Amino acid sequence: MSTERLRKVEKIIRNITSDFISKELPDEDNVFGIINISEIELSSDYWYVDILVSSFIKQDLLTKTLAKSAYIIQKHIWKKIWLRKSPKVRFRYDDSWETGAEINTVISGIDKEIRNLESKNPE
Repeated sequence: MSTERLRKVEKIIRNITSDFISKELPDEDNVFGIINISEIELSSDYWYVDILVSSFIKQDLLTKTLAKSAYIIQKHIWKKIWLRKSPKVRFRYDDSWETGAEINTVISGIDKEIRNLESKNPE
């Protein structure tokens, strides 16, 4: 399959999934806050689509809750775009923003140590 077609299908799947999450996901108590879909990874054989999601609140429950709705999202995808195979939807938690925050903390610590060394040893 062409890479261009794969990216187009991923974009459509992103739209379908984000519409479902914003309009149909039962979250009356706003348990998760803002849910972010950071990436869609469709396998080249169209068997699986991994949807990377994150939220600021209750991250541990997010993928489990969305996994309960995976079949409904699959049906929405199948209705919107015709493919020979309807990809199986899998939700994965995206912790890249947490990793980025940790890296920033480490870099800030190193920067402070360098400044301290420079102030102790002026040339």
